[in-house]
Amino acid sequence: MIKIYPKIEFAATSPYGDAVLAPRKILWQGMHTCVEAECPLTKKHVVATLPSGHGTLNSYIVNPTTKEIFCYPNVRRWFGEPLLHSLTHPQSDEVEMKVEKFRPVKKVIILNTIDYLYGHSLLKLLNAERHLVNNRKLGLVVIVQDFLRWMVPEGVAEVWSVRVPLSTAQNYFPSLDQKIAKECKRFSHIYLSKAHSHPQVLDIFRFSKIKPHDDAVEPFRITFIWRNDRPWFSHRYVIAAGKEMGMMVLFQQLQNRKIVSLFNRIRKKLPNVRYTVAGAGTATRFPSWIDDKRIDIFSAKVEQNLCTVYSESRIVIGVHGSNMLLPSAHADITIDLMPKERWGNFAQDIIFQETDVRRAAFRYRFVPIQISTSILAHLITTQLSEYEQFSTQMRK
Repeated sequence: MIKIYPKIEFAATSPYGDAVLAPRKILWQGMHTCVEAECPLTKKHVVATLPSGHGTLNSYIVNPTTKEIFCYPNVRRWFGEPLLHSLTHPQSDEVEMKVEKFRPVKKVIILNTIDYLYGHSLLKLLNAERHLVNNRKLGLVVIVQDFLRWMVPEGVAEVWSVRVPLSTAQNYFPSLDQKIAKECKRFSHIYLSKAHSHPQVLDIFRFSKIKPHDDAVEPFRITFIWRNDRPWFSHRYVIAAGKEMGMMVLFQQLQNRKIVSLFNRIRKKLPNVRYTVAGAGTATRFPSWIDDKRIDIFSAKVEQNLCTVYSESRIVIGVHGSNMLLPSAHADITIDLMPKERWGNFAQDIIFQETDVRRAAFRYRFVPIQISTSILAHLITTQLSEYEQFSTQMRK
C-alpha cells in the first residue's frame, strides 16, 4: 500500500537533476493514479505515476508543458505516450460516478481498477481479496468501471462505479478527478492499493458467486473458449490483414472446423461428455451436438451464467488472452493455445486455483497454437484418463 493522505508517500528522482521530486497533490488521471510534483532544482512541474497497477513495474514521468516523457523505451508506446496525450488533451465529458456506502470508515485503502483492457481491469479487481483478508482494520474502497461492478466482492466499505468504457479509459477526465478528490475528503487516512497486475486468488467464488469445478459431478463439459477477433490460427500478420480487409469470417470458419474436428476426435473415447463452445461472438454455426453458449452482448447476468458453464467444464481450451481468465478460474483443467508472439506473456491470462505445484503442472497446460487437432485430442483424453491416478501419486 502507498499512503497518499494526509501525507503523500512518494520518492522519485527528478528527471532534471540529482534531486528528489517534491509531491504536491494526487491526480486521478483515471487508469493511472498520479502525483503532481515539482523539481526543486528547476521548479519544473511534472506528473508521475504512483507504483500501482502497471506502474508497480515501471514508472512514467511526463511534463505536460514541455511534452517530455521519461520512462523505459519498451513501455513508452503503451503507457508513456498515452499518459502524456491524455493530460494534454483532457476530455470535457462529464463522467458519471455512483457511490455506494456499506459501512462508515475513516481510514481506507483505495483500489483503482480502471483500465482500457478488460483483463487488466479484472486482474486489478482481484487484489480486493488480499486487502479484505489482510487489511481488515482499514475499509476498502473500490473504484470500478460499471461493467465489472457485479464482481466486486462483499465486505468492501464502498464501491465507486464509473461509467468509463474500455474504449475511452486511457483518457483523462477532469470531472472524474474532481469527483474522486471530493469523496476522498471524507477520510482521515488514505492508502492506495498497489493493484498488482497478476495477484494470487484463493477463492474465485468471492468474486463471481460461482463455485469452481466439482470433479465428482457428471456429466461434465469440455469447453472451447471462442473469440471472434482472436481465432485458432497461427499467423498473426495474416489475421491482422484479414481484420483490415473485413475477411475475419474466413478465420472464424477455419476455427469452427478445427473445434468440430477436435471434439469429434475426443468423443470417440468420451461419448457422454457435453461438448460446448462459449465466449464472445456468435460468428458461424455449430452442429446440434455441440452446446453453443456464445453471446454477443454482455451483462452481469450473462457473465455469471458463463462462469457457471466454465465451472461445469472439466477442461477449457482457448487461444491465449483475457478470455481465458474466468474460464481458468472456474474449470478443472486449462489448455492455453499460445501464439508465437505471446510466449513472453506466459501464464498472464490464467487465474491459478491450484496451490500444489505438481498438480498445477498437470492442470494447466500451455501448448503452441500450431498444435494439430489429433495431438491436442490425445493430450486431452490422456489428461482425463490419467488425472485420478496422477493426483493419487502426488498426494505425498
